[in-house]
Order: sequence, then C-alpha cells, then structure tokens
Amino acid sequence: MHRATPFRLTCLFLLVFNLGGCEPRQHLVEQHLLEFGTIIKITMIIGNLEHAEHLLTEIERRLRAQRQQWHAWEESDLTRFNTALEQDSMAEVPASLAPLLTLSRDYYDITGGLFNPALGKLIAAYGFHGGEADLDEVAEIRRDIPGMDDLTIDNITATSSNPHLRIDLGGIAKGYALGLIGAYLDENGVDNYIINAGGDMALSGKRFGRPWRVGIQNPFAPGVVASLEIEGKHNLFTSGNYERQYRRGEFGAHHIIDPRSGEPSAGQSSATVLGSDPVRADVAATALMIEGSQNLAKALQIADFIVISETREIMLSQSLANKIKIAVSWPTTIIN
Repeated sequence: MHRATPFRLTCLFLLVFNLGGCEPRQHLVEQHLLEFGTIIKITMIIGNLEHAEHLLTEIERRLRAQRQQWHAWEESDLTRFNTALEQDSMAEVPASLAPLLTLSRDYYDITGGLFNPALGKLIAAYGFHGGEADLDEVAEIRRDIPGMDDLTIDNITATSSNPHLRIDLGGIAKGYALGLIGAYLDENGVDNYIINAGGDMALSGKRFGRPWRVGIQNPFAPGVVASLEIEGKHNLFTSGNYERQYRRGEFGAHHIIDPRSGEPSAGQSSATVLGSDPVRADVAATALMIEGSQNLAKALQIADFIVISETREIMLSQSLANKIKIAVSWPTTIIN
C-alpha cells in the first residue's frame, strides 16, 4: 500500500558554483519531498540560499495542502465528495476540486473518453487504493463502466447518474501540481529549475548555461531508452505499465485502466510526452498508454511524443525525433 506520509529534508546544497567575475555566486539547491505517493525532487539554481529555504518551505506546505484536497483514498476533499455522491447521488463541489473536475471533463471529451477520472471505484476494486482486489466487484462495475459524462455539475452542485462513479484524479493532479509549483518559482524569480515527481518533470531554463539532460526510462529493464537535452520551459511526462502493479495469486494488473473494457490497458508499455502545458502532458501520457495512436496525439495537440509497445517497438513523432537520442536498437517508426 502506498501511503504518502509527508516529510521534509533540510536543503542539501549538493553543488556550489562560482560563475566568476563580478556576477553573484549561483548555487544548485536540491530537496526531496514525499507527496502524492512519490518522491518529488526539486532542483533549482539560485543566488540567495535563505530565499531558497523560504521557497522550499512554502512548496512543502502547498503540496501537503493539495494532498489533503486531492488524495483518492485517504481523508480529503475528494474522498468526502465521492462519499456524498455515492450516498446521495449529489454533492457540493468544493473550490479545491472545481478546476480539476472541469479539466477532467474537457479532456474526457477531447480523448473520446479514453482519459476517464470517473474510474476510481474500479481502480479501488483492482486493489490500487491499498486494499485487496475484489474481482467480483470488478466484474460488476465493468457491466456499467462510468464516465465523466455521468457527472453533471450545475454551479457548485454535482449529481451522478451512475452508482459506480468515483473520481480519481491520479491522471491529472500531478501535472496540475507541478504547474502550480513551477508558476510559484517563476513568480519568485527562479528561472532555472527542475521539478521531478517520480520521473514526471517540469523544467525551466538551463543548468549553469547548459541544457538540462534527462532520460526516458526503459520499461523492460533498468536504464533509459532515450535521452533529451532541454532548455527553456517544458514538461516531460511518462506513463507506463511498470509503475504500479498489483498481484494476488495468478492475478496481476497494472493501474492504467482502459475505460472501454474496464481492464488494464494492453499494447503499450510506456508513453512519454514533451509539452508546454503540464496538465495536457500528464493527460496525454495516460491516454497514449491506452491507445498509442497518431490521431489521439493530434486531438490532444501533442507534437512531441514517444510510445513504446509491449513488443519493444517505438513510435516516435518527427518533432521529437529531431530532439531525442535513442539509446536502444529497437524497431522505430517515425511519424509526421
């Protein structure tokens, strides 16, 4: 069971660089936090260490507040909202959930239902909320799979027409959170940083005048399948069938559910998206894991993506092919 108990480490000033001349000394500051069930590593280049400590303390506070708002199974605004919906088919939408629910419905429509945060009850039945898998309940929910179109929101009142509907924001909350952290650092004068949440990243600027160098994880073995040098503002998100898995006896599953079948997605082992919008990149990586198609990428307005199949074949967009260095010799198809 993954429980994201928050903790804080004192800032680790791993490297201190003096850029020389009359320019102020710039420090590379790094901190690790545990939230959203993953290690969030914040790396920034900054001149004032006291200012860095203040920023990191505030980021930790905000992440803890977001966890108390969006967590899918621990006590949160989201679990209280879901409980009310399940008990009364009606619930008041708290302000902390309203923008995420709106975005979720928008992306549900754009992807033709492939991105579907209404599957929380099904995900829990598979055992991904920390409990045992209940395959009888899985079978029952699969007979009437809920979608975001089963949730109607009028002003601040939500009603549900499907008793199996339960919202799980796991496919969008990380992108939303990283976007908020990045905006906070931007507003406070930090130009060069990486926010890395379990391999999903928001990047800005450079690393002491050179691009940030990042890798895309090999879904089959330790190591990377590709690397990128990135400068400026970008977001790199990956979804894979190796990230969270549940096994009980002969039954095994990964956590990315195909809403068309109610079963774990098949065909793709990982999907990675590079984009300017962290929420769109987060959503697109999940949706492309379910259906790794060029048409879906176009619908989401994603130009840079790489999808790796279960048979170790790579589908790579031409735009990303111009920026990436592939580290494996697997069959690769480049599409426009």
